[in-house]
Amino acid sequence: MFKKTLFILTLLLTTSPILAQIGSAKSKIVLNFREQQSLVISHPSVDINLNKGAEYAKGVETGMLKNHLIIQCSTPYELSVRSINAYFQYENSLSGLPVSIIRIKPNITTSTTLDFPLQLHPVDLTINPQLMIQSNNRGNSQQIDVNYTIPVQNIGQTLNQKAGSYQTTIVYTLLPH
Repeated sequence: MFKKTLFILTLLLTTSPILAQIGSAKSKIVLNFREQQSLVISHPSVDINLNKGAEYAKGVETGMLKNHLIIQCSTPYELSVRSINAYFQYENSLSGLPVSIIRIKPNITTSTTLDFPLQLHPVDLTINPQLMIQSNNRGNSQQIDVNYTIPVQNIGQTLNQKAGSYQTTIVYTLLPH
């Protein structure tokens, strides 16, 4: 009887750890995706030349800069533009020539499969952000052509300016929703 009890006790003690190791556990895996957006300007410097008399009669423009803005955004978004100064810089100081003479005209020529069309707004450049593009689409990518112009009604402000280069820096801001 003693041997039988010892055998049962040994069997219980040796099988208990094995049984304790058999089982399952649960773990949750969560994937967190961040909004994905990017804005690329393909022409980092834009020149508007005022070197012919014809420009003063008709206004002047860069012409459509193909794919000037390349926007990728995983959510609906707005794109605004502003200048860092209210006046053009001339020879390391601010001139009296306002940046508001510049009009920026966005255009989209590539066909995309969008649920809602883009809302494109021509804007006059200022130091305040101006809404230029609105998109209500999710997961979209657009290539925007842009024409920088000085309309005929603004060209008179360039008369009697000193010869040379006038420049400003503009900032495009992509705001996802």
